[in-house]
Amino acid sequence: MISGKALSGHEASLITGKGKHYCAGRAMGGAEDTISAEVEAGGNLSAVLTAYPKVLVAAVHGASIGWGCTQLSAFDLVYAHQSAFFQTPFASLGLVPEGGSSYNFPKQIGKAQANALLLAGDRLSAYEAWVGGLITGVVDAETSDAFLRIVLEKVKRIGTFSGTALQMAKKLTADAADDVEARRKAGERERSDILAMFSQEDTKIRLAAFGGSKQKSKI
Repeated sequence: MISGKALSGHEASLITGKGKHYCAGRAMGGAEDTISAEVEAGGNLSAVLTAYPKVLVAAVHGASIGWGCTQLSAFDLVYAHQSAFFQTPFASLGLVPEGGSSYNFPKQIGKAQANALLLAGDRLSAYEAWVGGLITGVVDAETSDAFLRIVLEKVKRIGTFSGTALQMAKKLTADAADDVEARRKAGERERSDILAMFSQEDTKIRLAAFGGSKQKSKI
């Protein structure tokens, strides 16, 4: 992505997941001493996604959980396979929203849908996410490979457009929809609160229970 920013003739980037899922989240029950580094790395990657000057497209299949879901607001276009689902079960694990979602989700999908994800931990289907405004559209395809080929063709078509026009249009819509300083402050509060919650005994118990359960739980 970083090299693509300055690559001549490269007008759009497509991000997708490897394997069965777009992003199944962070495995629970892992080492606590990595949290600070993970939070910092997540913040750095969020900054790259948010400031990316060219068209950024996500192709979501399978699960989009936790950080993989909250980052979708940074993309210009998000296409989902009909089997995709979206979930941010932070509160059930004793955690708080991440990835700027406390700011982005209410603005993008409204307070009611944002709370369904961030407070209730509801699991949204691809069609629910589309109707709610979280994603651009749903692509029906027999397999995830066929889905990716369809989305790739969309990206290739965008790549034939004027790069200058695309970047100017992206900046115009971003400036109209966003308050950069408010988003930055929200991200800082989230990172501070995440670190604080990881030190709470209740959170440690919840994470240990999820990490040790038969059902592999993620955020």
